[in-house]
Amino acid sequence: MAFKSRYPNLKLTVIEAGSQSIREMLLKGELDLGVIIDKDVPEPLATQHLLTASMVAVVSDEHPFASREVVSFDEFFSEELIMFKAGYFHREFIDKVCREHGFQPNFAFETNLLAMILKIVRGGFAITALLDLVTDREDGITGIPFEHSITLELGIAWRKEGYLTLADRTFIEFLREQLKETTDTKMA
Repeated sequence: MAFKSRYPNLKLTVIEAGSQSIREMLLKGELDLGVIIDKDVPEPLATQHLLTASMVAVVSDEHPFASREVVSFDEFFSEELIMFKAGYFHREFIDKVCREHGFQPNFAFETNLLAMILKIVRGGFAITALLDLVTDREDGITGIPFEHSITLELGIAWRKEGYLTLADRTFIEFLREQLKETTDTKMA
């Protein structure tokens, strides 16, 4: 990781969890920083916008949807799905769409491991919904926008009453630099 290379004496612990779980851990003081959906943020938390990302259908490069410009919810939910377990915003999004439109999803697999989701999709065993920033960096899979565009605002959050160490502030600035470089590279 580039941050660890630049600051080898700093200890960084990364916890992989859903946005709701991260919020709860921040509120309880179990985490100093966390990436969350930057919407309806609880009052005790402060956030700094990191990026805007789109939710896309993700299929293997050989899937019939791979050459499509958009995918409808009807088409998406007619497929076998691999999804994160409850608690991840990807899953919350899918569950919400199902409730609102009366879909019965066919969850063939559920896991909290992104690497496993990508492997199953790459193998053509199921499809999923992920943020476009994931699919942009992966070989063997294609992200297709949904017919009705879905965007999420992501931010880095911390407790307003908590103390941000120099290492915390440095990490926030590093993230902003990296995201700016990524955005600038995409636009070039």
